[in-house]
Amino acid sequence: MGSTALNVRTFSKADDPVAAEECCLTIGKGFASEPNNEFFCPDPALFEGRWRAIAHNSLLRSPDTPLLHSLPSGDLEHAAVAFAYSYPEQKTPDDAPEPPGVIDLSGTGRPETVPARDEMLKFLGDKKTEFYQRRGPFEYIAFLATRPELWGRGLGSRLLRHLTDRADAGGRWAYLEATNPANARLYARHGFREIETKVWTLDALPGQRMMLILMERPPATR
Repeated sequence: MGSTALNVRTFSKADDPVAAEECCLTIGKGFASEPNNEFFCPDPALFEGRWRAIAHNSLLRSPDTPLLHSLPSGDLEHAAVAFAYSYPEQKTPDDAPEPPGVIDLSGTGRPETVPARDEMLKFLGDKKTEFYQRRGPFEYIAFLATRPELWGRGLGSRLLRHLTDRADAGGRWAYLEATNPANARLYARHGFREIETKVWTLDALPGQRMMLILMERPPATR
């Protein structure tokens, strides 16, 4: 069924599959200009579709988890979207079988970056485990994006405030990975602070890099 607060709708893929795919579209459009894209894919025309598929696959692996949070604007029901959930309670088990319908992205990426991608995915998982051991159960923000034509209107900030308010209400830390310094500055304005920055490079791709800025936010005292 999902829930709604301050115009933010929270629901799962199972609650509304059509709306879930619209959220994936917003993720695709919002991340199409992400600086890390060219490291993994040489064709800018594929960036939006790749991110839409990544979002789609994430929801297939957690169809019943209410991890979708969307904010409307005008005629757009899902103008800003976040994928966020409680860790570890809502985390998909590492040994869960691959669900049917997963989109194969192998044909759209650079083969030489596959080892770096696998290292990055392991790094992401290990760091969340470390954070849980250090801070206890927390709220994890996996993706947050706004439709590009609506950038600059504060929609992403409103959605982020909704998510941090949820964390504060539960007395929980929040955790995310920013992908560039500009995003990190936005998160810092909402109380996040940098834990560490990790950069991957390849000799075969001079001038290209993959960056992750790990950030944490303590629960606000009331």
